[in-house]
Order: sequence, then C-alpha cells, then structure tokens
Amino acid sequence: MPILEAKGISFGYGHHTPFEKQAVRNVSFSVEKGECLAVIGHTGSGKSTLMQMLNGLLKPEEGQVLLNGEDINRSKKTAAAARFRVGLCFQYPEYQLFGETSAEDIAFGPKNMGLAADEIRRRVKDAASIVGLPEEKLSVSPFDLSGGQKRRCAIAGVIAMEPEILILDEPIAGLDPAGREEILDLIRRYRAENGATVIIVTHSMETAAEIADRVLVLDRGSVALTGTPAEIFSDPEKLNSIGLDVPSFTRIIAAIRKAGVPVEDAYTLSAAADVLSSLWKGGRAT
Repeated sequence: MPILEAKGISFGYGHHTPFEKQAVRNVSFSVEKGECLAVIGHTGSGKSTLMQMLNGLLKPEEGQVLLNGEDINRSKKTAAAARFRVGLCFQYPEYQLFGETSAEDIAFGPKNMGLAADEIRRRVKDAASIVGLPEEKLSVSPFDLSGGQKRRCAIAGVIAMEPEILILDEPIAGLDPAGREEILDLIRRYRAENGATVIIVTHSMETAAEIADRVLVLDRGSVALTGTPAEIFSDPEKLNSIGLDVPSFTRIIAAIRKAGVPVEDAYTLSAAADVLSSLWKGGRAT
C-alpha cells in the first residue's frame, strides 16, 4: 500500500467570480514509503496548491487524499493530525521564523502537538543535528543566523514534528551554488539515515534528475507526465511543449552525440560526469 495517495483531487479559487481559477484538476498519483518524488511544472501549474492538499491545509473539492490508506479529510480531527504527519516546509521558510531563539522556533511544531517538555527538547536537539545547525546556535535569535542557517532552522522546525512524509516546496530557491548543495546533501542524508519519504517541489530540472526516484510533471493543474528521471527527461519535445526543459547536463551530452561522438544518454549529473570522464580518458589514451 502506498504511504500517500491522491485520488482524483481538484481545487479551485474564486468560484463564481471573474477571477475564478481551477488550480488542480482531477490529479491522481501515489508515493511509496521511503521514496523521493520530485514535482515539477511551470509557475501556475498548481504545485503549491497540490502540496497544501496533501497535508490537510486545503481540502479537495473533489477526490481524496489517503495517508496509509485512510482519508485525511474524513473529519476535522484527522485533517489537523495530517498537518503533523505530513510536514510541509514552504518556499523561503526563513521568512516565517519568529521565535526569540532558534530553539524556540524549532520547538513550535512539537509544542502544538502537546508533547512533554523533555520530548520537545529531544526533538529540537535531534532536528538541529539532522540539518547541521550547530548546538550553540540554538540559543541565538534566528534572525542573527546566516542565510543558509536560517533555512536549516526552518526545515528543522518541520523535521522536529517527525512527520511520516516531508514536503519541501522549492527548498533551494534563492540560494547560491554552495548553499543549494548543502541543502540537497541534507535531504540525501535525512533520507539515508531515517528511511524518510520526501516530496520536493522544484523548478530545477537538475535537482529533480539528481535527487528523485520519480518525477511528477504538472501542467495547468493536471498530471502531464510521471515516471523515473530517465523516462521523463528522455522526451525533451514533450517537456518543451509544456514550457519545461531537460537538465543542462542532458543537453550537453545530447549535443556531443549530435556532433558525431557515440555516447550514451545521461539523465543525472553523476551519469553525465561518467560519460565526460570516459571521453576525457579516451582522448588522453589517443
């Protein structure tokens, strides 16, 4: 049984007004326990609305969201519980920091869960460790942290609730290359150490290709494609038709092949590096 399943869910805004918009249309997909799913699509394709339905912040107007086979919206109580079980970290989460100390910010979710003080302290310490936030920073105002540390603190606040599923909406947006790689390494390590189920919303095709087991492509509120990174990025014409592109390293390898060099396709950065390394070694050998 999938850990999370969307069954024909739809949601719209501004009904019966001139601004009416159908954000999500009859979307169905599932996520397996321990899987990393990347959700991609151009601006306005419904990604953020979909994520808010997955953790109970928004209730589908049609269809169901099933968590371990149970409808999260069967009652107000189950919908509220889903917000702790499916942790959602919004885009630019550091803008939502508010506590006097980093520890207070991280503790906000566990406190709302009604946990005992000792358990809250444990979760704050563990979450900070997972995201690589130094213990001495827990007593510091989150506003005095560096940009990368602020984002780690915000992510720690979601991880501290120990959700069954972690959703990250554009987790690397606005970061420099070093910061992006730090956050991606954090996600990889979190999955490896905890067997976590992760959903990542991203505009970066490179991120989707490199970190995800499967990719879900949204277009105008509907599922356009779903499959492994290799399956999705092997059809650039289909992606181009909905305003997306293949990863940059995939285009480079394709250009090399078009120039007459017999190389295999590469849909991840590591695969592209292997191709380029073999070409370089081959060139040196001749």
